[in-house]
Amino acid sequence: MKAFLSTIASVATLLSVRLVDGAPQAARWSNQTLGPDGPWNAVAVTLGNGQDVTIYAGKMWESYFLSEAYCGNTSVEGQPCYAQQVGAIYDESKGTGYKPNISIQSGPYFTSDMTGVGSNGTRYADVIHLGTDASSWATTDKVENFDMVLMNDTELQYPNGNKYPLFAGCLSFGAAPNVMNQTFQVKPGQASSAINASLLAGTLYTQNSIDSQTFGMHIGSAAPEKIPGSLWFGGYDRNRAVNEMLAIPIADPYLVFSGAPLQDISIDVVKGGSPFPWNSKGGLLASGNSSIGNRINLDINPCSPYLNLPKSTCDAIAAEIPVNYDEGLGIYLWNTTSPDYSRIVRSPSILSFTFADTNDNSRSVNISVPFMHLNLTLDQPLVDKPTPYFPCNAASNGYYALGRAFLQDAFFGANLKTAIYFMSQAPGPNLNGQSVTIMDDECRTLQTSANDWATSWDGHWTPLPEPDSPTSSGGTSTATIAGASVGGVVGFSLLAFASFLILRYRKYGKGISLCGIPLVNDKPAAYYGANTTESPNTKSPIEYWQQQQQPAMELPTNHGNAWQLPATDRAVEMETPRIVYEMPDNYSGNNYRP
Repeated sequence: MKAFLSTIASVATLLSVRLVDGAPQAARWSNQTLGPDGPWNAVAVTLGNGQDVTIYAGKMWESYFLSEAYCGNTSVEGQPCYAQQVGAIYDESKGTGYKPNISIQSGPYFTSDMTGVGSNGTRYADVIHLGTDASSWATTDKVENFDMVLMNDTELQYPNGNKYPLFAGCLSFGAAPNVMNQTFQVKPGQASSAINASLLAGTLYTQNSIDSQTFGMHIGSAAPEKIPGSLWFGGYDRNRAVNEMLAIPIADPYLVFSGAPLQDISIDVVKGGSPFPWNSKGGLLASGNSSIGNRINLDINPCSPYLNLPKSTCDAIAAEIPVNYDEGLGIYLWNTTSPDYSRIVRSPSILSFTFADTNDNSRSVNISVPFMHLNLTLDQPLVDKPTPYFPCNAASNGYYALGRAFLQDAFFGANLKTAIYFMSQAPGPNLNGQSVTIMDDECRTLQTSANDWATSWDGHWTPLPEPDSPTSSGGTSTATIAGASVGGVVGFSLLAFASFLILRYRKYGKGISLCGIPLVNDKPAAYYGANTTESPNTKSPIEYWQQQQQPAMELPTNHGNAWQLPATDRAVEMETPRIVYEMPDNYSGNNYRP
């Protein structure tokens, strides 16, 4: 009996440790990729008594799910319901949830960047598990009375007036600052009858399942190179954050992750040759729009697919790449017949976003998204056939936000207690394992890894060959022109010097030496006569002239000496020995006196 009680006590101790150990809790990522506007990675949660639902992650306050009635209310007869195919429908009739007595209505849609039409959502609550275990033993990742809204017929309306169904709902992380649950008063001013609905991070924290009301996420990418998603509550994977970290306050009324101070957007080439006439071009954010000023503040919205930017900004980027604007959809379609299309989307060409540091005006943080990740695909029901598109939404109704297209390559996290969210560059496909780190309850910044971002892409993009003579965006560079000028002068000088040597050599047989080292030898003696061998009776020039018997003709000189030539009616060719003697100044024909 004593042993039995001891065993029970040991089990109770283990359970208590499990309840308060505070280790970060991981969200589960679905095997399904979502979206005829992606594809995108998505998480999977377990609701009620074991119903798995695929959903996007990341908003604040209540979580939005597609209800059992959704497909029947939005699907066209004869066409499949996309959300049902990917497991994004929550069937409340098979769950354990209920409708709380809440009169405050929710809107039909969970974001403002696109027009959502339909009836208001239905307030709901159920049990949620981050993991797959929905048993009563699974408590560390379990939240009861979870705050939900069910969408019954919401559709998105595009600029052409066409309406399209939603592809999935959106999971909430929690709320700030330091909010554990969402409270609804049944009667205004009467707290006693208020109804509470639980929020995810706050409730996990109060249950001692995690050490802080925090989360860290990198959604990764589904194509063309698979980068699996990462979402932790109470911590983050440090290897999903590289370079510098940016900390941004969540502004009151704390409804969205607002206030990201975007300073500029540029197109850059990381390595290799450039598919553009230049290697870098900035100033794209405010191009053609003086009202933007030196920055715009926008939201970070993982529930939205696009880069929701001013049309002038989208047009400035589009002017540098082979895309065409689709007015009906408000986005840009890649011109796949252009030879530049594949060169851009396969090379290390990036769209770089520069953010100001609100705590240090001398510092900025860059987050780069390769064009490989901005070559996304539209599919039915948005278009008739798969169509590559560039996800800049020029019809965002003045609501500027960076969605999943940006977050494929950005780490995103928050401390909901201190109302601060974090952003940094995320790595490419070459992930360096996991480094799960607990976030402190009072943290106001995060540490990044020492991993190199460009290296994380090695082997997954194709650098273009570098040109032999690189040029700037303005044409031939000054260095190139100067080099050509100097080269021409040097070349002409060498040609003139070579011509002088050849003439000297042909006329006088003289070679040339440098510092006593012969570079070109004198002509051999045989060159000057008919014989090819040297005669044993070779005479010096003095001896030769002394043997001549003919009278000499004297030529006057300025020095009073005379050089005498033999008086003969024929030319006499003088033998020249291999050694040539220099004639003294006082030489006077036959009257030589040393």
